[in-house]
Amino acid sequence: MKYLIINADDFGYSHSINKGIIEGHLDGIITSTTVLVDAIAAHEAKNLIDYPNLSVGLHFYPKPDADLEKEFKRQLGLFETIVGHKPDSIDTHKSLPSDQKNMESILRTYSKENGTPVRRLGKTKFIDSFCGISLHGDGTLDETKVTVQGLKNAIDEATEKVNEIMTHAGYCDDYLLSKSSYNVTREKELKSILDPRIKPYIASKGLKLVNWVQLKDFVSTNSTLE
Repeated sequence: MKYLIINADDFGYSHSINKGIIEGHLDGIITSTTVLVDAIAAHEAKNLIDYPNLSVGLHFYPKPDADLEKEFKRQLGLFETIVGHKPDSIDTHKSLPSDQKNMESILRTYSKENGTPVRRLGKTKFIDSFCGISLHGDGTLDETKVTVQGLKNAIDEATEKVNEIMTHAGYCDDYLLSKSSYNVTREKELKSILDPRIKPYIASKGLKLVNWVQLKDFVSTNSTLE
């Protein structure tokens, strides 16, 4: 058996994104989300306790001009205040752990001390091909990646014991149009995630949908999954 996490980045970015992520969890394949704690709709993450099968992590935004360690601790504290517990996972907003000096060390230390999986720093295969732009949020928009076939292609990449597909599902509104270049394309991601052909396709590949809480022992230790 192989395991697949479908993570929706950017919870809190806008109310419309939150709505789409929750719908993608209840009616689609999203098993995890990560929260931008300083965003305008981040407070809605307090309601995610109503969805026990959805793991909730921190979408850390490493601001270039900030003391990175202090900023990480501040965002962690705000996350715990909003959500009510430590993050189930951590990933970084428009960046890689190696993009800033000391960031990888800070994240590895927290992961080791808390048993928290961090994107790109653990045993999980990270898959970012189901996204119309690069992980850094730049480059030419390619909407062919966010079709049902594009999602199937990403699922085909899930060849390791544990795999994570990054998504940016959500609905678009006027606020998102004014703040993000990746706006209406999020609805196309969501449409693919909700497509009834996807769950059977995942099963046909020998993959089981799980969240980070279910995999915590494996991703933080050498435990064996059954």
